Amino acid sequence: MIKNYCIVGTGSRAIEMFAKDIIKEYKDVARLTALCDINPGRLEWANNTLGGNIPCFTDFDQMLDSVACDVVIVVTRDDTHDEYIIQAMKRGKDVITEKPMTINDDKCRSILNVEKETGRNIKVTFNCRYAPFKAKIKELLLDGIVGDIHSVEFKWHLDTVHGADYFRRWHREKEKSGGLLVHKSTHHFDLINWWLDLEPVQVAAMGSRQFYVSNRMPGHAERCQECSLNQKCEFYFDISLEDKLKEMYFDNEKYDGYIRDQCVFSEKINIEDTMSVLVRYPKGIQLLYGLTAATSFEGWQVAINGSKGRLEAIEPEAFITEEEQTTFSSRASGNVRRRIDWRTAEKGDKKPLDSYQIRFYPLFGGLETFDVHYDEGGHGGGDRRLKNHLFRDSGLDKLGQMAGARAGAMSLLIGAAANKSIEENKFINISDLLKKRSNNKSIPDSL
Repeated sequence: MIKNYCIVGTGSRAIEMFAKDIIKEYKDVARLTALCDINPGRLEWANNTLGGNIPCFTDFDQMLDSVACDVVIVVTRDDTHDEYIIQAMKRGKDVITEKPMTINDDKCRSILNVEKETGRNIKVTFNCRYAPFKAKIKELLLDGIVGDIHSVEFKWHLDTVHGADYFRRWHREKEKSGGLLVHKSTHHFDLINWWLDLEPVQVAAMGSRQFYVSNRMPGHAERCQECSLNQKCEFYFDISLEDKLKEMYFDNEKYDGYIRDQCVFSEKINIEDTMSVLVRYPKGIQLLYGLTAATSFEGWQVAINGSKGRLEAIEPEAFITEEEQTTFSSRASGNVRRRIDWRTAEKGDKKPLDSYQIRFYPLFGGLETFDVHYDEGGHGGGDRRLKNHLFRDSGLDKLGQMAGARAGAMSLLIGAAANKSIEENKFINISDLLKKRSNNKSIPDSL
């Protein structure tokens, strides 16, 4: 049976991740019936990119009134996810939403309430669960390799390309993104929740902005296009030279005022770039998590300690050598930002990795290794596998990779609790965030 899909939000993720593949790869099981965006210029760009024959709307309700729709795919700005998710469910539609499901506990409770009231289904696109390397960790844990889990150490590094871009875009405003502890870390917290098969209990956090601060570049303008410091700023970004971004954003600023090349050192930024989080899980399990948004390399490291030993994994996603750390445009080049192990890259090994390794250290000595071939697909092969599950669901999900609203809630609530902990300087209980009243109703600890 062919299902009808509508997409709200027409940024690059919406088009590249969903729209193009619905039209081509999944046309036997899926049909794209409409696009919706509040920016008519970007909506027109998206439609033209897809061939120019998709019905387009700037009004969400009008779209649902006008076309056949079984499932709404939400790919809008994070703080608007709840609006479209709730409207879609109330109109009898199922929902696929990009992560994070929403940005704070108030919006989260509203979504969970309406899901329960309407009986509709929400799927959250946690593509990291589907990447083979991360899935192998889940398999090993299910096999009991570390025994009873005691603690997890997890570090995520963002380089001066990917990390910096969050401080250039709307993500720099916590009111729109929830900050990196929600927008970015939701991926990471979900992985931990999934690997452990547990829900978080309590959260404490510290966070500050250490690198992307205004006094690093005195005299800067509010956007790169208008800045006189372009010759001395390593983060200068000329959006007019980036054809796709120019067509999507720069040419359409007149419609919604969104500026894509904002200064990464602006005084208006209110998110952190350096964060540490402590999470308590049932059974006394502890997570120690760190996120840094300004390093010369990108990727993550995890260690899981248990009664039988220690499991370690590292995924070096990108490395930029010292001599190549020049302008933003040069760093962003595919020839510069390479998939090289940052622990050995400066010794002259410039060959991209074709596999990653998981290492297990038994408690009383020894070493066992597991090599996983690198998948060239988006997000380490996770994107394609996720889409196959979304659009060609076989009913088989041995690893529990498909995430629903509960998983979406548990991941974002760690970030929301961390934000509250930073602000209030205290531990935050996840159960308190779930039980607060919304529309005179409360959400139980389990649904």
